[in-house]
Parts: sequence; structure tokens; C-alpha cells
Amino acid sequence: MLAKMQAGFRPREERITVLIPSRMRLGASWVDVVIHNVSSRGFMAGCDTPPEPGAYIEVRRGTIVLVGRVRWGKGRFFGVQTQDRISIKALIDEPRHASRPVKTDEHQAQERRAETRMMHEARMARRVERSRAFSSAFQYAIMGLAGLAAAGLGASFVYDSLVKPTATLSRALDVK
Repeated sequence: MLAKMQAGFRPREERITVLIPSRMRLGASWVDVVIHNVSSRGFMAGCDTPPEPGAYIEVRRGTIVLVGRVRWGKGRFFGVQTQDRISIKALIDEPRHASRPVKTDEHQAQERRAETRMMHEARMARRVERSRAFSSAFQYAIMGLAGLAAAGLGASFVYDSLVKPTATLSRALDVK
């Protein structure tokens, strides 16, 4: 039965599982990506801002340049079909450049995703700490008000329970 279902399909080419940090150019900007698996005609990669299906991208690892079209995307991951065959061994063995490419525009330096993420995480950590401090102070104030209300209610009950006998005793002493 399985053979009948697969009769019209080519067998899927074997994917090699890897973790290769690379750089991807999408339009005019560069972003960091990680290649997760690779075959001779494509690869699966992941990044924080994945390209849309149908987009043409360029991925660089050292001196190797992979040009392809995004075929699918799901969350942070996307699949790319390359225009040329990929030498898997060369891609795996290719060392990273010792330094990043020289930036020509200061605006591009500010758009670096890693810097933006660090600033965002620091801002979020400060916001969480302020929120925690506010909630602690608010909880302390509410507990203090609840304690004052309970003390006032208790004092009212004690006053009501002592005022009647005291009034009766006071009237009895005034009569004589």
C-alpha cells in the first residue's frame, strides 16, 4: 500500500542536521540566521525575523554564498530552495570570518538585531523590577488598610460590649 502511495513521488533527499551560524541578506538588511538542516538543493534555517515565502535571500557563511527562494515558513523557521547545488561538506567545514563585514552606514549599525534585543531585554527587566516593587508596595498598603479596618471593627465590638454594662453600673451608682 505504501509503495502505491509513493509511486508518483520522488523519495525525499536525506537532510543532514547541523547548527551553522550564518548571515542572511534580505533586501537591504543583514540578519543573523542559524542553518538547522541541509540537503544538496536546500536548507532549513531559523531567525528572529524570518522572510516571507517567495522571497529571494542570500546566505553567507565565510566565503560560501547560498542564493535561494524561501519555500515555506513556520514560526521562526523557514525552508529555502537554492538555485545551485550545495556542497554540504564545504558548508560544514567552512570557518567563520574572523570579523564581521565593515558597516558603511551608521543606521545599519543601529539596526543590528542583537543590540536591539539587548536593549529591549534591559528595558523589560527594568519594567519587571518596577512592577514588582509597585506590587509589593501596593500589597503592603492593602494589608495595612485591612489591618486598620480589622482593628477598628474589633474596637467597635469591644466598645459596644462594654458600654451597656458600664451604663447600667453608672445608673445604679447614681441612684443611691
